[in-house]
Amino acid sequence: MAEKKENGAGYNAPLIYKAFSVMEEVAANQSELGISDLSRRLNISKSTVFGITQALTDLGALRQDPATKKFRLGPTLVKLGNQALSGVDLRAVARPYMEELSQKYRETVFLGTFDEQGITIIENADSPADLKISAPVGTRIPLFAGASGKVFLASLREPALKKILKEKKLPQFTEKSIVDTEVYLKELQKVRQQGFATDFEEYLRGVNAISVPLLDSWGWPAGAIWVVGFSHSFTGEKVEQAISSAIHAADQISLILGS
Repeated sequence: MAEKKENGAGYNAPLIYKAFSVMEEVAANQSELGISDLSRRLNISKSTVFGITQALTDLGALRQDPATKKFRLGPTLVKLGNQALSGVDLRAVARPYMEELSQKYRETVFLGTFDEQGITIIENADSPADLKISAPVGTRIPLFAGASGKVFLASLREPALKKILKEKKLPQFTEKSIVDTEVYLKELQKVRQQGFATDFEEYLRGVNAISVPLLDSWGWPAGAIWVVGFSHSFTGEKVEQAISSAIHAADQISLILGS
């Protein structure tokens, strides 16, 4: 039941605050915490945590591994989060930087968000060249799609990442796709260390790409931008320069987003 605030400014609902604290803790520790862990960390009784997690699981906001009994964010919460992140503000903030990158390197730049089913393109800045790579806003691309997939997957904690890799076989889009799990994990570790990802014909034959994350105030990717070009022209020094420019643009966008 809602309780009246002491200053008379309105009402609050303690259980809702506790539910949000549970979701925040799960988000920061994907697939690592069970009921006892959450109870201990948040100083909330096990019975209350049990009730909250059961309700959130029923709503699809959380998922519980049947074997380990640990929780991770569910599709409902991921969907709501991405709807918020993919709104006008993110696109409006990123658009000028995307256009600048597109004009400078004469390649197409995409902005996308991520959920456990894949990546959604929410904005694009087409190359000014006559022959270019393009895809409309709203296009869905696979979870493991090249550089953008690496950027998002590299942000996941190890248990959650290994669970995805166990459940989903690495696809062979081209002969250059990474299909060995251990090699892919090493590639993601490299992405974490350097702050960007590359894709040299791993997703589409004849196409290279680089991608950088856009971090929110919690340090998690609110989205990612990626620059895409044909492998015969988007290569070598041009790729290196585009990486540097994209990182600078992402830093500026992330600063505006509050990270």
